[in-house]
Amino acid sequence: MFYICKVYTYNRGVGLFKNWREQAGHDENPNTVPPPAPGSEDEAASESAHPTDIAENAEESEVEVTSDIDMQLPATEDAPGTEDSASTEQSDDEEQADETANLGAKDEAPTLTDPLVGMVLDERYKIERLLARGGMATVYVAYDKRLERPVAIKVMHPHLAQSADYVNRFRKEARSAARIIHPAVVTVFDQGIIEGSGYLVMELVHGSNLRTLLNEEGALTLDRALAVTETVLQALSAAHRGGVIHRDIKPENVLVPNDGNLKVADFGLAGAVSDVSAASTGSVMGTVAYLAPELAAGEHADARSDLFSVGIMLYEILTGHTPFEDLSVYQIVKSYAEKDIPSPSKLESWIPSEVDDFVCSLTARDRNDRPQSAAEALETLVRIRSQLPESLLGRKADVAPKVTSETTHKIQLRGETVALPVPASKPTTSVRTIPAAPKKSRRAPLVIATIITLLVAAGSGFTWWWFEYGPGSYIDVPAIAGANLKDGTAKLDALGIQSVVEEKFDDVVPAGIIIDTRPSSDERVHKAGVVTILLSKGIEMVEVPDLTNATSEELDELLKGAKLTRGDTKEAYDEDVEKGRVISQSVAPGESVKHDTSIDVVISKGREPIKVPKVVGLTLAEASQLLSDAGLQVNTSEEFSNEVEKGIVISQTPVADETLHRTDPVSIVVSKGPETVTIPNVIRMSEAEAKAALEELGLVVNVDRVFMLVDMVATVNPGVGTEVKVGSTVTIRVV
Repeated sequence: MFYICKVYTYNRGVGLFKNWREQAGHDENPNTVPPPAPGSEDEAASESAHPTDIAENAEESEVEVTSDIDMQLPATEDAPGTEDSASTEQSDDEEQADETANLGAKDEAPTLTDPLVGMVLDERYKIERLLARGGMATVYVAYDKRLERPVAIKVMHPHLAQSADYVNRFRKEARSAARIIHPAVVTVFDQGIIEGSGYLVMELVHGSNLRTLLNEEGALTLDRALAVTETVLQALSAAHRGGVIHRDIKPENVLVPNDGNLKVADFGLAGAVSDVSAASTGSVMGTVAYLAPELAAGEHADARSDLFSVGIMLYEILTGHTPFEDLSVYQIVKSYAEKDIPSPSKLESWIPSEVDDFVCSLTARDRNDRPQSAAEALETLVRIRSQLPESLLGRKADVAPKVTSETTHKIQLRGETVALPVPASKPTTSVRTIPAAPKKSRRAPLVIATIITLLVAAGSGFTWWWFEYGPGSYIDVPAIAGANLKDGTAKLDALGIQSVVEEKFDDVVPAGIIIDTRPSSDERVHKAGVVTILLSKGIEMVEVPDLTNATSEELDELLKGAKLTRGDTKEAYDEDVEKGRVISQSVAPGESVKHDTSIDVVISKGREPIKVPKVVGLTLAEASQLLSDAGLQVNTSEEFSNEVEKGIVISQTPVADETLHRTDPVSIVVSKGPETVTIPNVIRMSEAEAKAALEELGLVVNVDRVFMLVDMVATVNPGVGTEVKVGSTVTIRVV
């Protein structure tokens, strides 16, 4: 299988592309959309979409790259960044022949026009200028006349339109991508067909992409690398929930807007191309450096395939290199299938083991050994990032920025999407060497001396390399776990190993004792590297907060802030603490305890409800005892009663069986018995006077008149001084 990569150079009077049909496989269909050409000089100066380095006065050349295991690709030379990212990978697999500063030779370069520029698609989208061109599509800046906004339009190449399966798959993938609504995903607005070629209408992102950033900076700090990966995993999590697999995650597809968050572009497009390509040619589309081994083997893609690509991308933005990048395409695929991806710390020894483990889990050869979802990977990454010290997060690999001033545009390996055959067994090629006839020379001694000198120099150079950068420059990390800091540091110093101390709490290792090292004692470190000593701070002790009167939600927040957990929770009635709030806690506030201590609490059920007992008819003592036992207060009053015996409860308020709460009052009325009066002395009073005096006391007067000589009371019955009930009848005799 051969991979054909064209390197286009500019010659005076010759267009950047000979014609569209040559690019699309010599398609003779007259209705095929013409090829996009670079924009004008002004466009190139204002919005460059991954400018290509083009050699002046050079002829167009074509390079064939075979997949033989011994064939090496030239080193990657990525192009500078963009100002407009057209919701695509932009330079992805793109030949990047759109707008380049090198085409700005005003006196030499003719102006090339693109037939699509100025066209209105679907009576709505006016194409204004070309932005970029790649292996799958051409990207334009357009204007949406209906909504009056700039957009990016990606027109798929005509040779793909020859397959009805591709058109159907393109529409399906476009609909799926349009359903992904997330701030970290480039929005797809619309899709359609022009001259048989599918096109997408997408959000126009002003800025560059992650590849440009890496070209400019070489590598990112640990904190920025993890932040970028976190954003990509957020985007993938949203896409995977909707059943969309990206299949082509790489720095070119991570857009870096001039303002705002990163955005991931081109969801589903690689899948549409790859499925049709696999059916027709037996190959899959993908970027070799980031392609999961199962996809190279022709297996189906799933969420875990995207996670492999994320792992490779994280490896690259941490170290400035991709794994096995010096190998050929075939060798990279073969290595991914047969070897574990090396830990990033093999290149940068300061990278912590947690990040090493995370990268290795994402890039596991067997997809079952990777995190099973982007959400799971995101949760792990957030936890790792939160636990790393600031001093470590600020470090970055010392990688020089990519050189972009060369005139020849080299073949790209990492960023280029290529058709990749499913790997078969290693090809074998027998080469017959015909020995040349020996020639006699009088200068043989000089040649021999020169050879010896070169061998000695080579040996010296090899020795220098061996002990400075090769295996001889690495030192076995000594086992110092369990030693105190002074002894452990002394062992490292004796070997010339630099060290930094990172303190952390540990529930087992006492304070001041070394827990472990990064790299650990079973690994090696470069002699110029740094070993991180993890020093125990002992058991983490925390202060117990005051939980009283806190609600259940406030309680959990207080315990979480103090790194404690809630233990047993009981409920009890309380007359003072509002229902749902903490009455008491098992450990007093301010006490110092282990960080994993559980705190038991009692939560109020509010005031206790009590049914009022019946006390009417009971004696005052009996009623008071019964109400007190129920937790109620007793208020007592008395009144006369002709019906109720003295000392007996006549009535109560509230009545029996009503509901009160503890300490609420109950009023009872106790009988004083019948009301009595003492018969006054009315003898010698006139009838009227006596009658009035007795009636005033509530007595009934009966008059017995005898003779009626002087109108004077002679006798009273009952007699004077007798105590009688109010209402009793008193008889007076008047003479």
